[in-house]
Amino acid sequence: MVDRVVEVVRVERVVEERRVQVAVSRTPRSAREWVDVLNRLEWALGSNRMDLEDLAEIEPSLARVVAAYHARNDRLHRRQGRW
Repeated sequence: MVDRVVEVVRVERVVEERRVQVAVSRTPRSAREWVDVLNRLEWALGSNRMDLEDLAEIEPSLARVVAAYHARNDRLHRRQGRW
């Protein structure tokens, strides 16, 4: 047996903790903020950002939103005597 010098390369992973600011999701408060949310959803749908699984997941909620919108719209129109 012969002792030989062998070069060993070690890769070290350094983990650093940093504080960063991130946007916090909150409920829209104004009609304009709701429009922004809906515009982002429209963009995601129109730019192929969602696949069939995503669509299946949002479909029940979206159907309830549309139904609630129509119910509210109908009540307001009846109250104002437009219908």
